[in-house]
Amino acid sequence: MSIEIQAALYYYDLVLLKRENHLYCLVDLKTGEWYEKMTIYYIEILLKRWNQYRMSIQ
Repeated sequence: MSIEIQAALYYYDLVLLKRENHLYCLVDLKTGEWYEKMTIYYIEILLKRWNQYRMSIQ
């Protein structure tokens, strides 16, 4: 996993849990919400969008 993904997960208080068939669950540590069955590619895109949004409002 790339350092960019690890840093973004840390920043947003998220963790990944590996599931079957190269899929992952994204878990929000603040709320306890689970986002089921995502690929690393989808998670990368999601985190990039969140980071772009965060940069645009600063």
